[in-house]
Amino acid sequence: MELKEIVIHAILEKKAMAVKAYDCMDITPFVDTMIVASTNNIRQNNAIAQNIKDRIKEAGLRVDFRMEGKADSKWLLVDLGSIVVHLFVKEERQVYQLDRLYADCPVEEYDI
Repeated sequence: MELKEIVIHAILEKKAMAVKAYDCMDITPFVDTMIVASTNNIRQNNAIAQNIKDRIKEAGLRVDFRMEGKADSKWLLVDLGSIVVHLFVKEERQVYQLDRLYADCPVEEYDI
């Protein structure tokens, strides 16, 4: 299983909503995929970030895992190098509207 599949599975496993994976290869040389997902609360945000880390480790992949945001943040950013994941508590996603930034990129949508 490739990294993107592992990450998507880890996100959906913890019941994230409105999961979108944007193919950013044509707009940035640093990131291949930008994933944006909504959660119900801060606790779910943290659980998903931890699940991503755990699933990558279980798969035996060597990925540099960096996370931005504190345990009480409504927006967590998980940087995996070629993949960046944005986890938003629902209302926060509406405030920042990151999806608009990537509107011109090819997108795959996932839901539980």
